[in-house]
Amino acid sequence: MLRVILLVVVLVMAPTVAFFLWAWGVKIKEERKLSGTLPEWQDLPLTWLGIAGLICTIIGFIVMFFTQNQGYGGLFAP
Repeated sequence: MLRVILLVVVLVMAPTVAFFLWAWGVKIKEERKLSGTLPEWQDLPLTWLGIAGLICTIIGFIVMFFTQNQGYGGLFAP
C-alpha cells in the first residue's frame, strides 16, 4: 500500500518539479544570454525538451512493465 502511495505521489510531483527546474533553467539561460556567455548547444531548447520527454516516456514504460505483474509477465500482455 505504501509503495502505491509513494508511486502516485512521485508521478504527481514529477511534472511540478520538472516545471520549476525548467523555469529556473530559463532564468539562468536569459541571464547568460544577456551577458553573452550562452553555450551554442542551448540555442534549441525544444530539441532538448523533446529528448528528455522521450527518455522519461521510455523509462515510464519500463517501470510499468516490471511493476505491474498480472501473473503473465507484465502489463503489455493481453
